[in-house]
Formats: sequence, C-alpha cells, structure tokens
Amino acid sequence: MQKRAWTLATALCVGMTVACGSDKSTGPANITYVANLAASNEVLANGSSAGVVSTGTGTWTGVLNPTTNVLTWTMTFSGLTTNSTLSHIHAQAPTTTTASVVLNFATFAGSTITLGGTSGTASGSINLATQAATPPSLTISGDSLLKAINAGQAYVNVHTSQYGAGEIRGQIVKQ
Repeated sequence: MQKRAWTLATALCVGMTVACGSDKSTGPANITYVANLAASNEVLANGSSAGVVSTGTGTWTGVLNPTTNVLTWTMTFSGLTTNSTLSHIHAQAPTTTTASVVLNFATFAGSTITLGGTSGTASGSINLATQAATPPSLTISGDSLLKAINAGQAYVNVHTSQYGAGEIRGQIVKQ
C-alpha cells in the first residue's frame, strides 16, 4: 500500500510541475539601453567638446530581446541649432574619443528616421545574430556591436548642417 501511495504522490508532483510550468521557460528578461544626447557629450576630432554650442537634446532607448537577439530602438531629439543631416551609432570608442559609424539610421533598411529639421525621431530594429557585416546594415558584426554596447564603447549622435561632425551625442549605457 505504501508503494502505491508513493507512486501516486510522485505522479501528482510530476503532473503539477508539467501543468504549472516554470518561470524559466519564458527565457531571459529583455535588456534596456539608454543614451542621453547633449552637446556637452560631443567630442571633436581633437578630443575636446569645446566649440559645440547647442541647447539640443535627445534620448535613444534600445531594448534587446536576448532570446531572439533583436535590438529595437527609438530616438527623439530637439532644439538643434540648424537642421539635422545624419544620425547613427558609432562603436569602439569610450566617451572621450570618436569612432566609425557602424549603423546609419538613414540608410539602414530596418529603421525609419525624420531628419532635416531641428527636431526629429528615429526607430528601428535589427537582428544582431543574422545581420551581415556589410553596409548599409552594419559595418561590424551584430555580435561585435553588442559587445561594444555592453562595454560602454558605443554612442549615438546627431549631425547638423552647422556641426557636421555632430551636434549632440550620448554614450549607450545598460540600465
């Protein structure tokens, strides 16, 4: 009788585990990244931010789904001195230096951007696992971009007709 009771108890436990599931089956939580764009963050070729005079600001927010490896972003900016001309992500640079463009919002097929005014928006998404390492998508692999972002080595900036090298910039940081 004890053996039957034990077998029944085991079966019930297994059944409850299967029926109720586990929180771990939903996968890891999304990861949020933010960049606060300002003129004081912009770095000129000589390593200085002196010379960029603007009250322009912006915010870039990215959300990475670690299960699908898709990074989805939104950006808004306003208050620029002149019309915006370009906006992109640069990688492989700390806050005090400049780096090459790795994701150009204007030419990337997975994004939309409103440029040409003193304010604008951008949004898009990219699968970092499957994205090829060639323009106009990415100039580095998706894995390399994610490593740069996680290491604090990537930034977003917006260029204007007055400040061709960039008017506002924000380093991408993990929240």
